[in-house]
Amino acid sequence: MNTPNNHIDDQQDDEIDLFALWDTLVQNKWLIIAATVLSLALATTLAFIMTPKYEAKVLATFTEEGKSSGGLSALAGQFGGLAEMAGVNLGSGGGNKEAMIAYLKSRIFIEGFIKENNLMPILYAKQWDATNKKWIGDDPEKFPTAWKAYEFFSKNIVDVQMDKKTSLITLTVTWKDRTQAVAWANGLIARANANLREKTIAETQLSQSYLEKELQKTSLVDVQNTIYRVLESQIKTMMMANTQEQFAFKVIDPAALMDETAFVKPKRPMIIALGGIAGLFLGILFVFIRQAIRNRKAQKTV
Repeated sequence: MNTPNNHIDDQQDDEIDLFALWDTLVQNKWLIIAATVLSLALATTLAFIMTPKYEAKVLATFTEEGKSSGGLSALAGQFGGLAEMAGVNLGSGGGNKEAMIAYLKSRIFIEGFIKENNLMPILYAKQWDATNKKWIGDDPEKFPTAWKAYEFFSKNIVDVQMDKKTSLITLTVTWKDRTQAVAWANGLIARANANLREKTIAETQLSQSYLEKELQKTSLVDVQNTIYRVLESQIKTMMMANTQEQFAFKVIDPAALMDETAFVKPKRPMIIALGGIAGLFLGILFVFIRQAIRNRKAQKTV
């Protein structure tokens, strides 16, 4: 049974232990300081030898839907069947926002951008023999592939985000070369606009060809008027596609060359601070472990 005196003794033991721990730290303060300084120096060195990475951002929005669809949604209820057979989209275009964002992130688009700009030797510079213009090594299975390049580019370099409330799109390219980062960010938006414009023109031409054939087959005035109305909408779409360079995405703020010191990675102050904290913690831990080992040896010798 514990008595009040026993409790007092336990408290005194705890106090003695705390004082002993503090005394151990004071006695080994130079060891702790040395560990902290060493860790701080290593962290600082690491922070300054890491390759800086820069962010190039493009702020864009979708082109005005009124220009692309106009009153086409009013025709959808009347001529939806015919338009569907002709491959004509008479919707308001609002549902295409997610599809256009998905296209910016798609494999076929990113792979095409990499191939068009010959980025493989840049993305995998350590594996590329610039003198002989070939991959280093003799095993083709170890050479970078288009799929690997897409995976690397989409996960580590480009990021596309859309604010659903404002429909603003932010395309960010993170790369070690700031000039290339800016060129790629602006180039991605430009290529997406060009590709979607070409796709729309090709689809519209096919639709017009189908509608013109159907027009020749029928003699019913109502059907002819329907076809003429749909053809009119397709002609407007074709005109817009041929004249509007920013066909799908309207750039509000293009990527611009940033200062050389405006890198986003590495975060040097944070790395240095974490290095100092880690050194202090490891120094204290080492002192406590060493003292515990000494105490155990001393108890065995008694």
